[in-house]
Amino acid sequence: AEASSYASGMPKVHLGVRSGEYFLLKDLLYSLMLESHNDSAVAIAEHIDGSVEGFAGKMNQKAAELGMTATHFVTPNGLDADGHQSTPSDMCRLASYACQNKDFLKIIQTPSKTISDKKGHSYSLTNHDAFLSSYSGALGIKTGFTGKAGYCFVGAAKKEDLTLTSCVLASGWPPDKSRKWADTKALMDYGFTNFKKQNISFQDFSKTPLRVMDGIENQVFLRVPEPVTLPLASFETLVVHYRLPASVTAPVSTSAPVGTIECRINGSVYASYPVYPAASVGKITFSHILYEVFDEFLSVFCKK
Repeated sequence: AEASSYASGMPKVHLGVRSGEYFLLKDLLYSLMLESHNDSAVAIAEHIDGSVEGFAGKMNQKAAELGMTATHFVTPNGLDADGHQSTPSDMCRLASYACQNKDFLKIIQTPSKTISDKKGHSYSLTNHDAFLSSYSGALGIKTGFTGKAGYCFVGAAKKEDLTLTSCVLASGWPPDKSRKWADTKALMDYGFTNFKKQNISFQDFSKTPLRVMDGIENQVFLRVPEPVTLPLASFETLVVHYRLPASVTAPVSTSAPVGTIECRINGSVYASYPVYPAASVGKITFSHILYEVFDEFLSVFCKK
């Protein structure tokens, strides 16, 4: 990835890239995640999409896919900008998604690293995530600070079969730099004390067909969703709600959902899953009707 003059002009904290220098994209990711280097973030964005604005569009597209409904990205490095916003809940969604990537986990758990540009200039990186070495089961993730957001930290930890993510925003301002660690540990302690994994199985749809209008077949069965495992608190009661229509109109495709299953806690949707038809159903046409009539006529005629 080539560093542009715009990337080289980013304010501190920065790696100190110079315009025209080339870096391995992987090394810039280490720079971004271990040191929060603003210039590395811009260099990554410009390499992937050609511009910060275009890359922010991709960030927002991914945020929408992950259900981050209160998030809108403007900058790739998290610096304050009009319209750039998120919430702890959305950041936890993003962290949960990122933790599924083994390369990401390797980067955020690296204590220190030396990288170099194409010309051989070396840069030393140090991981500033104190949570990683001070909490049992910590996976790490990312620190952050701006004048408006204060000290922030998105964290992840795993104990036995349960992985939790947490996020604290505005967790103190200078010089109170350590509050975010105490706040994160308190959240993690609460989570591991109160939450356990529970297996959730869904209704068997194999004997409950859905009516099909204007179709070659007048009904279609539904695929049974696979059981899921959800972390629930001991004081929470989960209710499974099925949102299915009385009928669907042909054509029906096995790749198009016809309803959803909602897992609710206290009336709020905790998780939702699409429901798909078990088979495709074509739309009935005039030629199909003629074929059916002709087939019936032949059947009667042959019997005579």
